[in-house]
Order: sequence, then structure tokens, then C-alpha cells
Amino acid sequence: MMRTKLGKILLPTALGFMAVLGVLIAINVIFNGGTVFTESDNGFFMYFVAPAFVIAALIQYKLTLPFWKQFKISKKIFGLRMIEFVGLLSIVSGLIFGWVFWERDYGFTEFILVSLTGIVAFAIYWTVNVTTLKQLDAG
Repeated sequence: MMRTKLGKILLPTALGFMAVLGVLIAINVIFNGGTVFTESDNGFFMYFVAPAFVIAALIQYKLTLPFWKQFKISKKIFGLRMIEFVGLLSIVSGLIFGWVFWERDYGFTEFILVSLTGIVAFAIYWTVNVTTLKQLDAG
């Protein structure tokens, strides 16, 4: 039982996290020539990734798994089907991400771009996460 629960916490979180990091690195390589590997990243990989993973694992344990259990029973969460719920969650999370990481000196366009990046990142994360949970339950 504990092994299964630990797997449902760590595996979906890790796979979702790796998918998002892979896409963000690919975007950096395509649009910025891979500067994330050559320029200072202001401690992003050192100071942000590890704590963000721990927070994501805690969210997986405290919120995602109970919601997942509810979804398996009723096929809805707050009256929304899974795809609707994940979409709404991604939009709201992405806008919060945009608000937190928006560099106001660059104007409102920066907020839009950072928010869109957040929405895409959360959509990727939650899609991989939920798909992994579904596969774990099927297998």
C-alpha cells in the first residue's frame, strides 16, 4: 500500500516536472541559443527546481491524490470533467505564476508572456501527471 502511494506521489510528479523542464530548456535553446547553459541563471536550477519539486510532491500528496480518488469515483471534480478541471487549473496556476514572476519594469506584455509560459508549463505538467496516474491505476 505505502509503495503504491509513494509511487503515485513521486513518479507522476517527477515525470511532469521533467517534461516541463525539457520543454523550457528546448524553448531556451530555440529562442535564446541555449543561454541557460552558458549565462548565469540567477540560481534558477540551484535554488528553484529542488524546492519546487518538493512543493509539487507535497501538493501531489495533499491535494492531487484526494482529487484523483474523487475523480475515479464520480468522474467529476467540482462538477468538471478531468480535462476541464486540468484546463482551468492550468490557466489559474499560469496566471498566478505570471503575477509572481512578472518583471513589472518590462510592462504588461511581459506579464502576458510570463503567464502564457506558465499556462503552457502547468498544462504540460498536469497532463503528464494525470496520464501517469491513469497508467498506474490501469497497470
